[in-house]
Amino acid sequence: MKTVVVTIATSPTPFPAGTVASGIVVSLSGGAIGPQTITAAPYTATFEGVAPGTYTASAQSVDAAGQPLGGVMTSSSFVIAEDDINIDIPSSITVSVA
Repeated sequence: MKTVVVTIATSPTPFPAGTVASGIVVSLSGGAIGPQTITAAPYTATFEGVAPGTYTASAQSVDAAGQPLGGVMTSSSFVIAEDDINIDIPSSITVSVA
C-alpha cells in the first residue's frame, strides 16, 4: 500500500455575485478510496493505503450545494506497482572434501 499526495494549483476565475465556493473535491479513480474536500490553500490531498493499480487524480471546485464550479482537471494515468520482495538467491558455493 502506498501514499498518494495530490497537489492542486488554482487560478482566480470570475463567477456571478453570491456564488459561494465550498472547496475543491479531489478523487482518485480506479480504487475504492473516497474523495476528499479541501477547503483552504495549500490545496493538497493525501490518500493513504492506496493499493497497487492504475489511477488518475481529478479535482473539481464545488459550491456550497456541492454543484460544480468550472471544469474538472484530471491528471495523466499513473501506476502504483507492487512492492519488490527480497528472495535469497545463491551467490556462491563452497564444497569441502575430507
